[in-house]
Amino acid sequence: MRSSRWSSSAALLCAALASLVAVRPARAAVCGGAVPCACGDTVKGTAVLAADLGVCKGIGLAIVSGSVLDCAGHTVTGSDKPGAWYGLKVDSATGATVRNCKVTLFRRGIRIRGGGKNVITGNESFKNRYGIDVAAATTQNRIENNSVHDNRDEGIHLGTRANQNSVLGNQLVHNKNENLYLLEVQGSNVSGNVISRGGKAAIYVKHSDNNSFSNNTLSDGPAQVRGDSSGNVFTGNRLTGAGYFFEAYQDPTTLVWTFPHDNTVDGGSIKRAANCFRFFGAYDNHAKGVGTDGECVPALMGALGGQEPTGNTVDLVPAH
Repeated sequence: MRSSRWSSSAALLCAALASLVAVRPARAAVCGGAVPCACGDTVKGTAVLAADLGVCKGIGLAIVSGSVLDCAGHTVTGSDKPGAWYGLKVDSATGATVRNCKVTLFRRGIRIRGGGKNVITGNESFKNRYGIDVAAATTQNRIENNSVHDNRDEGIHLGTRANQNSVLGNQLVHNKNENLYLLEVQGSNVSGNVISRGGKAAIYVKHSDNNSFSNNTLSDGPAQVRGDSSGNVFTGNRLTGAGYFFEAYQDPTTLVWTFPHDNTVDGGSIKRAANCFRFFGAYDNHAKGVGTDGECVPALMGALGGQEPTGNTVDLVPAH
């Protein structure tokens, strides 16, 4: 009788283990060359998509060092549910290229983390939470000629220590909060982008130093510089509907205030804005030769966080 009970329990245990094995997801494969890609695969070498991919429930595709993913205009689609983390994941890679891809319905459409010197070009990232996310000390990446629009939080995010990256010639339109956000970033180049209809800011710069912003076209949102941001240079940018805001920031955890200072705006123009410049708790920032249509208050100033807006200068000229 005891032996029969043991046999019955063992059979049930074996059946349960077999069931677990049956539902275990298959390991992601390697694709590229003659091997077509499927959801969750890792691209090695060169992969050219021949068709759309998805619905992908986890990662769309991972791309490793030196590899090239060319979607040839095809779309990589996520599930728009928790677990659909990254559409195209460039993780700890160097010298990889992602081009001609459409990616949608992931938490992060295109993710670059670690590594560097990767090229993200000619892609469309839309209806994700973040369009393109650049994070975790990745450097010297080139993000160029992408269309990033209608994402649920930010368009392009450059995160902590993602330094010396280039954001060039992109179209950033109608992302819910910030179209372009730099957080704790140094030495990056943002040039020739068309940025419009951001929910909170066209460009948002926080705790970031020595970055260059040149010849960008911004509309319907300010260029906002906050916290301990210094040495940033804005040259030849054209703003419509809002101006430049330099504002102190209070950390919600430590309650410590930090203040933007020693930033420069050189040339460019501001049109149809209520205030060309706002300085709140910001000091020693300088604007020179900035064109205006004469409709804005040149500079609105106020103390914030115990810091008076001292040493700020604004030189406006008629806009051409």
